[in-house]
Amino acid sequence: MNFKPILSMAIGLFLTTTIALALNNLDLRASGDNTEAIEKEVLRLEEVGRLKALKGDNQWDDLIAEGAYMIAYDGSIINYQKGQQFPPLPMKSFNMSEMIARVYGDVVVVTGLAEVEGETAEKKPFSFKMRFLNVWKKSGDGWKIVVSERTGVRPPPAK
Repeated sequence: MNFKPILSMAIGLFLTTTIALALNNLDLRASGDNTEAIEKEVLRLEEVGRLKALKGDNQWDDLIAEGAYMIAYDGSIINYQKGQQFPPLPMKSFNMSEMIARVYGDVVVVTGLAEVEGETAEKKPFSFKMRFLNVWKKSGDGWKIVVSERTGVRPPPAK
């Protein structure tokens, strides 16, 4: 029996499989790089939102999708409508930390901690911390928040 044709086919199959696996791994690395770029872009948009809030800009159509489901700090639910304006919250500082962005295809989930300080119209100071979760979805007009949730952080009870 002549093994040369069988051996040639086996080597060809091995090389084809090896090349296919190598190309697949390259594709995975490329999508990993893309994941990093997406994370950076969405975290940049989070910063745009932070600056908007700090300036008292209450027009959010550029960052929030029509119909977005939003759970506010007080537990109330907002179904965002284009052109909707949020009541201004006079802030002296608004810091975000512990930011984590996780990419799931055309959806990114961002979690973090926000610390807000301000003063009411009656000059009474206020401050609060909240954990937040924003779900961003890629659409024809860019990344927009489609779901958000805020949870107040209370100091631990005194011992």
